[in-house]
Order: sequence, then C-alpha cells, then structure tokens
Amino acid sequence: MSADIKFEFKVDLKPVRHASHRCRMAKISNEPRLRQYLVLAYQIQDTLEKDATLTSRQIAEWLYMTPPRICQIMDLLLLCPRIQQEILLSENKILYNRGEYNVRKIVKEPLWEKQIEMWNALLKS
Repeated sequence: MSADIKFEFKVDLKPVRHASHRCRMAKISNEPRLRQYLVLAYQIQDTLEKDATLTSRQIAEWLYMTPPRICQIMDLLLLCPRIQQEILLSENKILYNRGEYNVRKIVKEPLWEKQIEMWNALLKS
C-alpha cells in the first residue's frame, strides 16, 4: 500500500539581479590601465605556478593576446616592489595617463634605484 505524500510550502520568492558582465567590466575599467596589467601579470604568474603543464602560449590564446604581448605584461613583475606598490595602491591621477608602454624602458633597467629615478621622472612629465 503506497501513499502519495504531498507537501506544500508557502515561499516568497524575490527576483535576484545578478551583476551583468557590463557592470563588472565598468568597475574594472575605472582602474588605471597600468594597474590592470600589473594585476593581470600577477594572475598569469599565479596560474603558471599552480599548473606546471601550462605555457604562456596557452594563456595568450585564452586571453586572445599574442605570446609577445603576454611577455610584455609579465615584464611588469620586474619592476621594483616600491613602484609596483605605487601602481597598485596609489590614487595619483597621473597613473590614468600612463600606459604599460610608458614603463617598458624602466622594466629593462636592472637597478632598482635607477628604476625609481626613471619612475619619478615619468610621473613628473
């Protein structure tokens, strides 16, 4: 003898609005481009460290970028920590006018003291 059991509940469902892709991108695009690329460089580095089988070429394909472009972005990790900190945390409006290409000369300099001098000169120009 099988009995059909039926449960009824009164539930107040409210519509949930998920943040759209456009909304999320608007928040990201408010950040200086240089900051966006430095954060991306750290994310790429973290991804490569977690999975040793990945290559920068695969990541470039995922991001719809070329491998040389990925290398240019990853080069931002060669900046001295003080400059990286300023890029990530500073509210200086000059950062909005400086792109990753402006920093390429600084990245090539191996001495951190010289990098800081070049960085300060870049911010003043």
